[in-house]
Amino acid sequence: MTKSLQVAFRGVLLGSLALLATDTYAQLKVGDHPTKINKASVLELESDKQGLLLPRLTSFTGIDALTPPDGMIVYLESTDVTQRGLYIRKNGAWEKMANDKDATANWKLTGNDAVAGNFIGTNAGSVPLVLKGQGVEGLIIDNGYAFLKKLDVVTAGVDVLLVDPTSGKVSSRKISETAFTSAINSINGQTAPSQTVTTAGGTDYYFTPSGNATTADHKLTIEKQDGNRPLGLLTQNDWIRFDKAAKAMVIATFNTTPTAAGLSIGTDASGNPALALHAADETNPGALTAVAQNIGGNKTFKGSITVENGGTISSGLTVNGTSNLKDDAVIGKSLQVGTTTELKGKVTLGSVATGTDANTDVLMLGTGGEVIKKTLPTAAFRTFKNGADGPDVHYAEDAVANTLTLHVPSASLVADRGLVTNIGQTFKGAKKFNDDLAVRTKVIVGDTTVAANSTLQVAGSLSLNIVSQNASYTMTDNDNTILMNCASGDLTVTLLSAVNRKGRVITVKKIGGTLAKSLKIVTSNSETIEDGTDYFIYNDWTFVTLQSDGANWFIIRH
Repeated sequence: MTKSLQVAFRGVLLGSLALLATDTYAQLKVGDHPTKINKASVLELESDKQGLLLPRLTSFTGIDALTPPDGMIVYLESTDVTQRGLYIRKNGAWEKMANDKDATANWKLTGNDAVAGNFIGTNAGSVPLVLKGQGVEGLIIDNGYAFLKKLDVVTAGVDVLLVDPTSGKVSSRKISETAFTSAINSINGQTAPSQTVTTAGGTDYYFTPSGNATTADHKLTIEKQDGNRPLGLLTQNDWIRFDKAAKAMVIATFNTTPTAAGLSIGTDASGNPALALHAADETNPGALTAVAQNIGGNKTFKGSITVENGGTISSGLTVNGTSNLKDDAVIGKSLQVGTTTELKGKVTLGSVATGTDANTDVLMLGTGGEVIKKTLPTAAFRTFKNGADGPDVHYAEDAVANTLTLHVPSASLVADRGLVTNIGQTFKGAKKFNDDLAVRTKVIVGDTTVAANSTLQVAGSLSLNIVSQNASYTMTDNDNTILMNCASGDLTVTLLSAVNRKGRVITVKKIGGTLAKSLKIVTSNSETIEDGTDYFIYNDWTFVTLQSDGANWFIIRH
């Protein structure tokens, strides 16, 4: 160990001992992830730069009973000197850390220096050297011979070994002698094709072999479509003719004569097919024109209807059923409603008479949504004012000034009730504040007003709520300290959500159960305690104090 590392380690050890001295019963986690302390450790150090030093052990029996985790390091003081040394917990077992002598005898993953006589394999006996991948034997070296243990058999035929150039996979395949001969010819450079495909004129699709049907050229005949063949290719001239026929369809002039279909296909002046649109009438569909028309059938207009340029409804407008004026309605003159009429939105009355009587008629909205007329006295139209005369809340009417004043006095020792003002006040009677109370500038100590040294200063004793439980418990908003007796078994404390509780502090302490019974603290709604969702306390008389930042819980003291 270098001198700098020795100094650093001594500093960490002395600091840890000083921390342990502050609380004899508490577990201590120093370093990363302070909420994740293991049950088997009294002191746990977590860091990617520092190690963990534990007391010397004479055997692993006691610590194994506590289920130590992987990554724990101990020193074994065995009576067998060959077993002494540093051990690390790995894969559920204790593994001795090799010294320099042991390390030079091991084969390195990055290779070893070549030394005459060194080798990898079996030395004596009849046991061969077996190399495996994913638990499956792949290569066997037995008495000087190498065997491929398992090869993929693809097809039946002549046995050959194939190597996939992409993956490097070796497989066994059986192929025919002809295919084997062709493959050898290809390997030797004979790669010219043995057959070609050409085309020639004819009457239909067909192949015409020439000479030997196995090795000769094959000619593919493709005929043109002339309108009589069951198949064939179109020529460019045929395509141009079809394209002209499709473009020949034109729109004819508008036809003012109604027709049952609303559309008709005829010919134009040049004799080309033409599509004509007909006008609509009382019985036939069609288009609206710019001239007078009689249109049949009921029509519903979803949007607004505007009549411009002096349009006139000459025969009048009759509404036989219920009328709904849903948008702004402007009534310049009289409005006569023959049946039930519902007015929705803004209704502007062009001229309304002004009342002058002592008792004034007003329009009011009834319980059923109907408009009704009521006669109200002049007092109902008086001006409202605010006042502060005591000793209680009351109304004061002034008929001359036509005012009605609501008096709400300021709170005091003599007022039955009143308002809190921004000037000095003295209250009587017990007061209970369910929410936050903050004193910003000054505080009264006895009969003297002095500057406050905190946001809230209490010049006297302070009592905070404390509860004791012997079963699993869910935190409430009234709790400040929770004492948990785990004598009956492992217990759990469930914290309230940290959301909307910014600044809230809660202390949880284990007061019984010994090391055999654990106390687990968990969060709500997947919130975290530091970097985890739970926190364990194993030792009696150990506590943790948590505070909310409005989203998660953080450790303040432990």
